[in-house]
Amino acid sequence: MMTIRRALAAVTFAASVSSSAGCTALLNNDAAQCQTDSDCAQFGSHPYCENNVCVSSGLAPADCFYGSPSTPQDFMSQCSLAACLPFDNCSRMGLCGSAADAGPGLVEPMVGDASTSSAPMVADGGVTLPSCMDATNGRSQVIYMTGSSNFPPLLAKLAPLVLATGYTPVYQVTSSCTGVSAVFGPAMIVDPAPGPSAKYAAFFAQDGSSTPCTLGPEGANVDVGESDIFSTTCNSSDVAGSTVGEYLGPIQAMAFVVPGKSQQQAISAEAARAVFGTGGDDGKITPWVSPSLYFIRNGNTGTQQMIGKAIGVPPNAFWGIDRGSAANVDALMRIISDPSSAEAAIGIISADYYDSDRANLKALGFKATGQECAYLPDSDAFKKDKQNVRDGHYPIWGPLHFFAALANGVPVSPAAQAFVSTVSVPNLPKPLLDAFIGSSLVPTCAMSVQRSSELGPVSQYAAPYQCGCYFEASVNGETSAGCTACVTSNDCADPARPACNLGYCEVQ
Repeated sequence: MMTIRRALAAVTFAASVSSSAGCTALLNNDAAQCQTDSDCAQFGSHPYCENNVCVSSGLAPADCFYGSPSTPQDFMSQCSLAACLPFDNCSRMGLCGSAADAGPGLVEPMVGDASTSSAPMVADGGVTLPSCMDATNGRSQVIYMTGSSNFPPLLAKLAPLVLATGYTPVYQVTSSCTGVSAVFGPAMIVDPAPGPSAKYAAFFAQDGSSTPCTLGPEGANVDVGESDIFSTTCNSSDVAGSTVGEYLGPIQAMAFVVPGKSQQQAISAEAARAVFGTGGDDGKITPWVSPSLYFIRNGNTGTQQMIGKAIGVPPNAFWGIDRGSAANVDALMRIISDPSSAEAAIGIISADYYDSDRANLKALGFKATGQECAYLPDSDAFKKDKQNVRDGHYPIWGPLHFFAALANGVPVSPAAQAFVSTVSVPNLPKPLLDAFIGSSLVPTCAMSVQRSSELGPVSQYAAPYQCGCYFEASVNGETSAGCTACVTSNDCADPARPACNLGYCEVQ
């Protein structure tokens, strides 16, 4: 920690507080300001002694946890250089002192503000769709999949890898919980009724493009169900085991977003509960006082399930309007031009969709109960490093889940076997790693924390094959301290980082 802290320091403590009388008293030309780090402790925020001068570590918040975190509170409050955004429940909500942990009780959404779809998905237009399976056009073998609307952007990047197995990926957007039930229950997907809101399946081509297609009059058996959340979050009895296998993918974060014109920077768990659980607490939670400007999903989606768990609102009890898909949340928020509406609007979305449209959306820092700061998924609003997800400051995240029916420990469907053997592997090949990173997801090899249940407690994690340096270089164009470039392990002189992985020295 000491080496990292010193490497992260940017300015001397003396320079940063030169106007402070306390600091000025320490500085003189006859004596050193410090001999050891303990001489600097009086300044707070963990400064250290370098060349007899107290140097600011830049760590926040002021009384952050310094050391090796072990409890959930340690992880959320550990010292960090990430942007520490304020949100004061006392001034914003009147939750002060002993009342700080309390808040308004949940209120059932009013008629007209409940989750009802308000936007078309795929226009029908009377167009005759091609068949999803069509041997004459190179689709003689197909992997039928269904699940979250967050998944298609990643599947587009995975398409070349999947097609290389001889199977064409076909995906029908439903929801995370439908992705689960399609494997634990009747494993079928069918064509929707024609209409402007029809969500047809689509097949993916080598270049990542997708084409709506028909499943035929009998529908199709689902080979792989995809979900943003654990199967037991959807249904406590749906436990993976001998008959259904669960295969984990990269880490995905969920975020609160506002239009780019909004001046808001952060939200607390208590404020978010009052917004989405009460409709704004009778106008008290400014500026989010209009449920018609709450851009939500529905209770079967991983986004709403995960966000709901983070703020204590049942996923089926959200105030707001279900916009039908992550793409629609983005598309409908971006067209808000009126400043007052932009200020009052708030939505929930997966971080990958936010990352793809930062010109029009702004993520809010999230302050969990017990935290002093609100944190973005990233270290600041200008990066895409997911640093606060990777180290445990930001709590709303989880792995992608892929489910397939099993027999003797092996997927029953050869198509499912081809998919999971390509996507869920221990040491990620570079093309797969790049697909995850390019989709704003975090490969587990870049994580330093892990969890085994929906928003459950985090613990320290060291992947057997680490890729944190490569991840940072890919998303930021730069790496953190200790990431030395290498060609072979012989180039890794630091005994603490002896492994050469993907061009950088790693711990293992």
